[in-house]
Amino acid sequence: MTGSNNAHCESKSTVARRRWKILAEALQRSSSRDASPDSASTRKFQSFGLLSFDPLGQDFYSVKCINSDLTVIVRLLRRDFSPSELTGFNNTGNVCIWPSEEILTYYCLNNLKIFSGKSVLELGGGMTCLAGMLVAASGVPSKIVLTDGNALSVNNVKVSLQRNDLPSETCASLFFDEGRESLLLTLLTVLRPGGTALVVAPSRSGTFHMFASMCRPHFVVAVIEKYDHIVDQYVQKSAMDPYYNENLHFPLLMILKRLGTNN
Repeated sequence: MTGSNNAHCESKSTVARRRWKILAEALQRSSSRDASPDSASTRKFQSFGLLSFDPLGQDFYSVKCINSDLTVIVRLLRRDFSPSELTGFNNTGNVCIWPSEEILTYYCLNNLKIFSGKSVLELGGGMTCLAGMLVAASGVPSKIVLTDGNALSVNNVKVSLQRNDLPSETCASLFFDEGRESLLLTLLTVLRPGGTALVVAPSRSGTFHMFASMCRPHFVVAVIEKYDHIVDQYVQKSAMDPYYNENLHFPLLMILKRLGTNN
């Protein structure tokens, strides 16, 4: 990473301020606000446009991705939140579907074969766990567990699972202390040698690559910036949005394969 330590600290504090602003606006949002999917987010940049939403009433939507005919029903929370409801690990997941989940959804549906017969765990899936929900809907994995560190998100995902009658489990996220070390320890706990993890997140001033460096003693690490030409086209179109910030919005993909042998 380049730049002075002061610049790095300033960048981290800017991201933190933006997160708290999102949560503050969510707390203030009126329940009578526009009920479109985009209104769930107080972000200026909404999405890459890879997902489509058909309203079903009572905050439920039928959702599909442009690269698949699979659909799932999800509930998008759009009401006033209390401070206690927004308490938890990375609780901005209660506010909207983030671009990282959107890109992860697209990637998973394009690569369903990697989940064939496998046990799949989505960590920190937010209020919809959309990627995990659609992978479950494919019927490909042998088992799937969807998690988040916020009780409101977990309960919301349970409601969506009931609407879809999907064979999935939900639980609180396996890590609660915010930080890259916690995530690394979690992955080392849940993955056997040869197990694979997909980590999708924006660069955020180099924090993504810092985590990649932490993983290299334990995993074979591959970082992907180009998913395919379709995603590239949507990203290029999004770059025209004056509110788009590649550092904050474009998710990089890290593929981790745990080192070691099974005993």
